[in-house]
Amino acid sequence: MAKSFTLLHNIFMNPYPSAIRSKLPNVGTTIFTVMSALANQHNAINLSQGFPDFQVDEKLISLIHQQFQKGYNQYAAMPGVISLRETIAEKCNSLYGVEINPDTEITITPGGTEAIFSAITSVVHPNDEVIIFEPAYDCYAPAIELCGGVPVYRIASTQFFD
Repeated sequence: MAKSFTLLHNIFMNPYPSAIRSKLPNVGTTIFTVMSALANQHNAINLSQGFPDFQVDEKLISLIHQQFQKGYNQYAAMPGVISLRETIAEKCNSLYGVEINPDTEITITPGGTEAIFSAITSVVHPNDEVIIFEPAYDCYAPAIELCGGVPVYRIASTQFFD
């Protein structure tokens, strides 16, 4: 017992032997932090990061509760719930006339940043140059850099659009 306690004590009480170094030392404050601060400063509605200033509708709470009662309360499969992926595929077909395989061509993510990160990390390799049109969402460059890619910045121009 004393030996186990000593081992646990050493693991949890002694400082980590070396400093943790960020793989992204140049990433600063995100746009969400800036927008939240501005909303607070100007007493504005904060639309930057999902901070609604109203209660959830009781009907939605009831519907969620019903689904929990039916046992729908576990983590979804990695690509997302199949019925949702199938519905998205059907919607794309009805709107755009395209056939999309819900098993291999649709992935549900918990948010846009996670979707962008997943897409970038699935295709960018070390030393790949990746064009980022600016202004751009601030998650592109860090994801590219984590993959060893090199962001190449270009200013977006309306001259190419009619």
